[in-house]
Amino acid sequence: MSLRILLCSFALVSVAATAFADGITRLPLENGRTTLEVPSDGIVCFLKFGDHSYAPDSVTDDKGLEIAFTEMTEIPIAPFQELRAVQWQLPAQYRGRTINLSVVPSRDSFWDQILVVDESFLPESPTVQIDEAGKFAESLPPEIGDISLSEAEIASQQTSLIDPILPEGISQELAWDQLAAAGLPLDFQKVLLASPHDASPAFAYQNGQWLTTWKRRDLNEGGKEDHWFAPALKIGDRLIRPAPLSARTSFSKTTASKLLPQWNVEWMHEGATVHQSMFSFQSAGTPSPILFVRFHIENTSPDTRLAVGIGRRPNAHYWDDKTRERTPIPFFTLQPGYRQQGRKLLDEWDRVVLGSPQDFLLENCGPLEMLLVFTPDEKGFVELATPQEGIPHEQKSSLLPAFARAEAEFRRQWDRILSLGAQVKLPSSQWQDRIEAWQAQVESITRVNYQGRDRLSYGAYFYQYYFGIEEAWPVVALAQWGRGKEAQRQAKIMLDPQNLDKSNVHHQSRNGAAPWAAAVVARLTNDPEWLASVAPAMIECAEWTSRVRRENQQERSPLTRGLLPPHIYGGDIRDPATSLYATAICWKGIVETADVLDHLGGESYHEVADKLRQEAEALRNRIDEVMREVALEDGEDVFLPLALDLPSLDGKHEGPYEALTDTRLGNYWNLFAPSLLQLQLCAADPMAFPDREVYEYMQHHGGLWAGLPRFYHGLDVAYAGGTIGYLLNASALDFRFRPQALASLEAFFLHAASRNGYTIPEVASLFPDRLDDAAYELLVRESPWSFGMYEAQRYLEGHISFTEPLGAGAGQALWLIRDALVTETRTDGGIPDGGLVLLPTVPSAWFEQGKHIKLNKFPTAYGLLSARIESQIELKREITMAYSFEKFENGQAYAIKKFRVRFAPPGEEVVELKFAPQSTGELRASF
Repeated sequence: MSLRILLCSFALVSVAATAFADGITRLPLENGRTTLEVPSDGIVCFLKFGDHSYAPDSVTDDKGLEIAFTEMTEIPIAPFQELRAVQWQLPAQYRGRTINLSVVPSRDSFWDQILVVDESFLPESPTVQIDEAGKFAESLPPEIGDISLSEAEIASQQTSLIDPILPEGISQELAWDQLAAAGLPLDFQKVLLASPHDASPAFAYQNGQWLTTWKRRDLNEGGKEDHWFAPALKIGDRLIRPAPLSARTSFSKTTASKLLPQWNVEWMHEGATVHQSMFSFQSAGTPSPILFVRFHIENTSPDTRLAVGIGRRPNAHYWDDKTRERTPIPFFTLQPGYRQQGRKLLDEWDRVVLGSPQDFLLENCGPLEMLLVFTPDEKGFVELATPQEGIPHEQKSSLLPAFARAEAEFRRQWDRILSLGAQVKLPSSQWQDRIEAWQAQVESITRVNYQGRDRLSYGAYFYQYYFGIEEAWPVVALAQWGRGKEAQRQAKIMLDPQNLDKSNVHHQSRNGAAPWAAAVVARLTNDPEWLASVAPAMIECAEWTSRVRRENQQERSPLTRGLLPPHIYGGDIRDPATSLYATAICWKGIVETADVLDHLGGESYHEVADKLRQEAEALRNRIDEVMREVALEDGEDVFLPLALDLPSLDGKHEGPYEALTDTRLGNYWNLFAPSLLQLQLCAADPMAFPDREVYEYMQHHGGLWAGLPRFYHGLDVAYAGGTIGYLLNASALDFRFRPQALASLEAFFLHAASRNGYTIPEVASLFPDRLDDAAYELLVRESPWSFGMYEAQRYLEGHISFTEPLGAGAGQALWLIRDALVTETRTDGGIPDGGLVLLPTVPSAWFEQGKHIKLNKFPTAYGLLSARIESQIELKREITMAYSFEKFENGQAYAIKKFRVRFAPPGEEVVELKFAPQSTGELRASF
């Protein structure tokens, strides 16, 4: 079925085209208006991208009268990017005269522009059409694909002060499908395709399009560019591509059914089937990872070819740089400049962009795109390799590695990596696949080597940057999932002097997060030798906190004395303030350091540990005093300001906020509140102040949607760890919180991450984009074409479809899942108290007749725990658990209390069994 038709003409490549950037002009707007001198032939061309037109909304003469015009043909410029020029014929009497043009605001200043195209730069005689196979979103389940709320329904959700999806006090489990149907999925996100510790990963989309990201050579200020590849069937004079979200997608699995980071796309057209498989691998002898791609085309006519549209786009390498002109023109005008040499495609600097063991033709497709055309072999295969960094071409260099050999090595590599550490076998592919996908993401992008040294990275595309808090999430997750050596390596990087430099804007929170993460790693690896190697840095962080909170007391307000000195609100908000959160996370660092030195550091650290414990107690008392003094009753709730004495508020504290997402500071309070909850100030009693009050304020003031933190018009789901972690801890202590905690966690699976590639982005749009089918289609269609971070505020508000897998997000997810499967009970401050709960927050369906749950060698604060649970709930009315426990031998052990295991079969009362852990044991629950 042909849903959308675009045209392009092909000609064999000869010479480079004239710079197309000279052919597009942005008309300056003032209050949405500008003028234009009509050319002598009366024809003006305006740019159009997809369904968005850069033409004016109205045309008037000097008297303000509307001018009638004739809209002529659309001339293709870049058919894969759906870029066209629309010809307008203006009446003859206006030739040579100045007319008035105006634009009605519809999106933002980046989109609400008038862009004129010089017709002399346009290609000639288009003869080939691009059609779509299938229907938009037909791969989505019917109950999801049919979501489309009215404007009133969307407004009702957006303005609701209580969570419109998960009301508080849920007493029954919510079905997976019910949660899934709350909103349209994030399946337009980039899918990560990367090798272990990959500093330049590749990405794919739901339609098989992929990209590699390289350093740019033609920009004085550096930066990156995307090399994109868009596959299509070429049948005669037609190019066929799958409609967005119409193709079936999946990840490959090992023989042991472990998910691999190998992305598969399958789609059909008129009886023909296209299978596409791709993965990243760095073979021995190659300087960088390579994305390997194989197509298998079945049931086609002899004249069918595989075509791959190719081109370049600027990467998003700046954050809201006000000196740059806000226009999409640079994204529409970067010419490929590729050339063919044998079976390789080279760029202008003789770097290998693509290689293949098969011959291909390279053709022009307008001024901005090119086309590779392959004839499939006798079995219908085409194989490609696209280096993820520019590999210099050498005349005598060998061909890039063959797909089959690389795939075999890739599978062996990942089978080994995924077999490391703790292992689970769960009766739910929805959980199992996500665990393995997120483990692969953490392995690939959280620790990378660039600029000459190992670094930790928040994300993988624009966000290859170290912030200092979020990077701790994967570190903790690695330790929790038995990847101790890697966790140690990453924790040590967090404690590197460069990352603790007090001139950095995030230095206060880093000073607490780094020792906190290191303490967790030391505890879960039970490694006193490693702890000794990082203890001086951890102690230095504690001493810095102790020192600076006492400095310059007379210059501070009486309220803020004893806290960290004034610095910034935190995160993106650089307003000067005294941050309660920054002080609290530094307290957390001291608490964790004191505990791990006491238990694992040996006698030489006992005195230091005692001093730090005393300092932590004094600081906690001061934090509690300040919190109780500044907490405000706000109706039935209590508001706790996290930023105090703001000069921008005439010295007042922030808040309170009736609707958290209505104001700049309210939105950021809604992110720092979960961060505060993650510190577990009240882990022993989640109903105590301040944790309960903070969580309930989010619940009652528009802070949550489906249990996830809202942020402007979207969700900032990476920060859900605090809110969901709060509920998981409450659930572990009291099973009545289990339905709420489980629903929030599974909502994270469904609405914080894409459901096809399991990508967890930062800001994800919600209102209206994922609740209205028309807005969603626009979002999905535009998402493969990055326009960078053209305006920070628009991005933060969720209006830029800027997609990126966050390794930090994957780490957060694994941390939450671990605590749903196995969690220690804790004292206030999050220190293990000797207790542990197995399966505190898992679905009831896992306990159906015949189901098995296997946990193998999970590190806990007390030792390695393994368990095998089997349900015979129908045949024998019982559930059994066989377990083994390898108690840690190093250091001074925690005083172990009795452990608990929770069984919650469908339709039955929850049963908990307590047991004193032995080296092995078996438990039986009767119903």
